[in-house]
Amino acid sequence: MSKNENITYKKNNPITAGELISVFSSVGWNKQSKNIVPAFQNSYYVTAYNDNDLIGFARAISDGYYYTNIFDVIVKPAYQKRGIGKEMMRMLREKFKGTYLFLTYTKGNMEFYKKCGFENNDKSMWIHIYRS
Repeated sequence: MSKNENITYKKNNPITAGELISVFSSVGWNKQSKNIVPAFQNSYYVTAYNDNDLIGFARAISDGYYYTNIFDVIVKPAYQKRGIGKEMMRMLREKFKGTYLFLTYTKGNMEFYKKCGFENNDKSMWIHIYRS
């Protein structure tokens, strides 16, 4: 298979919990199937397919004017290092051009995000999981 043969990208397309869980599981992440589709429906997202097989996605939540947070940038391991993640990030950056873009990353992925134009920011904070 060549670098991007049969790879197509879609925006906010219908997606199932099974498809999403399959991609999350491929990188060792656990998500609850009952919550994952609504989480995506409340986001703007880009999906990547090899033919009809979901192989990756990236999603963002934004006010559309000032701030955008990017989450869950994942490509199945068999398709990594082919430019798929970078293309999805490019699509999100284009969609939310003119806003401040923020993200958190998992261990070992800082270099990927630097290649996508991100810089470290020592002025942000977070609460891991907020429960009232």
